[in-house]
Amino acid sequence: MTEILLLGTFHYMESPIDFYSPEVQKELDMLVSSIALFQPDAVAVEAAVDAQSSIDEAYVRFRLEDLQNGEKMQTETLGEIFTFGQRHPICYNSESVQIGFRLGKLLGHDKIYAIDDDSLLDMEVLKHPTLFLEDAMNVMMADVSRHEADSIAELYKYYNSTGFSKMNHSVYIQANAIRTKGRYDGAEMVAKWYERNLKIFANIQRLAEKKKRLFVLYGAGHLQIIRDLINADDHLKLSDIYTYL
Repeated sequence: MTEILLLGTFHYMESPIDFYSPEVQKELDMLVSSIALFQPDAVAVEAAVDAQSSIDEAYVRFRLEDLQNGEKMQTETLGEIFTFGQRHPICYNSESVQIGFRLGKLLGHDKIYAIDDDSLLDMEVLKHPTLFLEDAMNVMMADVSRHEADSIAELYKYYNSTGFSKMNHSVYIQANAIRTKGRYDGAEMVAKWYERNLKIFANIQRLAEKKKRLFVLYGAGHLQIIRDLINADDHLKLSDIYTYL
């Protein structure tokens, strides 16, 4: 039986938070120190499996860095990663770096595991929303905006709540109803979303065959599906993330 601690996250690159400030760095230190009490023997992040070598190289550089040097973090990168058909810099203001890499370094791990499938969704479908989809999107955006001023700790409690997971998943459920020109465009997009999550879960399953305590860091939008899949697998046990938040 492999125990899994799953932490849903918001994406730092899309956030107005100054992740280089001493105050936020202190908050992240406290969060990671708390997660470290789980004592995982592997840390997995939302990076494409095919980009594992790029993650390996970036993590080697990161382990030599001093996170107190905010100026360096803002002006330098840890390398590049090829994902979603494009090359992207591996920046310090990434949740994979600030939480995943930081946790691995704290625990003395030699490797951070990339477990993502980087297949793209046809988001153009959302330009033809149903009434219920518009409602679901408006409810979520309004709710998220109410938490913009939250601390790091409060944000992670919010994004890992069952309320947020259900609200976010509702957007995909309502998108399923979209049809244009006689095609089930919405259902095809949502099927791709489920397929991506199933592939992510397959990577978790394979890693779990070799590890006993696994920490997984993923975008909070994936939580509803990944939680259900973990709970359906008799070889896996989902730990309560709120024990560490």
